[in-house]
Amino acid sequence: MLYVSWDPILIGISFVVAFIASFVALDSATKICSSDLRSALFWRICGGATLGMGIWSMHFVGMLAMKMPIVMHYDIMLTIASFWVSLIAATLAINVAVSREKLPLSRLLLATCILSSGAVVMHSLGMLALTDYLVLYWNKTRLFFAIVIAFLASGLALWLAFGRKTNRHRTYINHVLAALVMGMTICSMHYLAMSAVEFSNTKEGTGIILHGSARTAMHSSVSETGLSIWVSTSTLIVLGIMLFISLIDSQLRTSRLTESLRQLNMQLEKQAWFDPLTHLPNRIQFDNRLDECLASAIEQRQRFALLFMDLDRFKQVNDMWGHHIGDLLLKSVAIRLKQCITEEMTLARLGGDEFILLVPDKNDDEVTTLARRLVDSIQAPFYEAGHVISVSLSVGISFFPSHGDTSQDLKFKADAAMYNVKQNGRNGWEIWHPTMQHIAANTPVYLSDLPAGQ
Repeated sequence: MLYVSWDPILIGISFVVAFIASFVALDSATKICSSDLRSALFWRICGGATLGMGIWSMHFVGMLAMKMPIVMHYDIMLTIASFWVSLIAATLAINVAVSREKLPLSRLLLATCILSSGAVVMHSLGMLALTDYLVLYWNKTRLFFAIVIAFLASGLALWLAFGRKTNRHRTYINHVLAALVMGMTICSMHYLAMSAVEFSNTKEGTGIILHGSARTAMHSSVSETGLSIWVSTSTLIVLGIMLFISLIDSQLRTSRLTESLRQLNMQLEKQAWFDPLTHLPNRIQFDNRLDECLASAIEQRQRFALLFMDLDRFKQVNDMWGHHIGDLLLKSVAIRLKQCITEEMTLARLGGDEFILLVPDKNDDEVTTLARRLVDSIQAPFYEAGHVISVSLSVGISFFPSHGDTSQDLKFKADAAMYNVKQNGRNGWEIWHPTMQHIAANTPVYLSDLPAGQ
């Protein structure tokens, strides 16, 4: 029997290889469910290839850690066959285990059988690659325990990775834990199986010593040094490429997520500050701008005007043609009103068919000219979904500081002036004046709360 010693550094490296390959494979597998069909196929293949490469590389790094008093050679065909067995088994196991829902027990057992069987067969082929030069004596009990460990630990690793649903914050930790278990599984199975073998370079009963150099002419083989270069190069290339691709993909996913969050924030902001139908500022945003304008006007002693607008006969439109046509009409009204104002003005929809306009730093003549233009713009017929619709506009105006020094006073008096227009025949504009005081005195709530179309 040949004396066997072990290199602890290479043993450590073999575990690191198995761990890194397992982690990259699991990271690739988790991207399958969140990818489109083509990308999912790519991650299925790459995840299996990475894990298969890791199992195969770990095995041969472990073989290199085994030191014997002879130069070892490996049969090329068996070595290549062991590589493909590992690759196919790992790919099949990951594809069986990956699921959008909770992993069923039947699929977990199937994936476990495939992965552990692939690891055992790969290990056996890797060992048989030495049989041209060495005689192997197996301890069947230890070999059986190695197979059992391969099955149980493979099942545990797959369950940790795919068998339970965790929140996003625990996914990374879950992958690290599963990769650690999977790495220890691969290493434990390998080294326990290796401990079940005794090596001899003498055929039992013949006394013939087998020399690798004598057999090289008969079979193609690779030396221990050549195998180390081959394994190291292929492993570094594959893991390096996969880590790079995974990093780029994660960066792209992060960028897409950031963009999605930005768009979502914009939508939420728009919902909070803008009317969803007309996309004009809503009541909340208008009140903020009015307060800012009021503070600036007080500080700089400027004037501004508030125009309260309401469509005439809008209720009849809804009753006759339905709310869908009414919504289309409101959109068209908002477009016409916007065409009459300038950038420094703020037009908002308060709700229903009510609009309000803030006009900073304008004199009476400019404001009344604007009001006339607004009324005239609505008088032209609207054409909505095959219907010809005629409505008009009633506008009430209040000025700061002539009609009040608070936003509530200004809005209330502009509303009262608009209501006075409706009482006097609609389709026009009026400026608040003290004769309208009886409307304000007899109205305990804002007139804008009255039913639309009155």
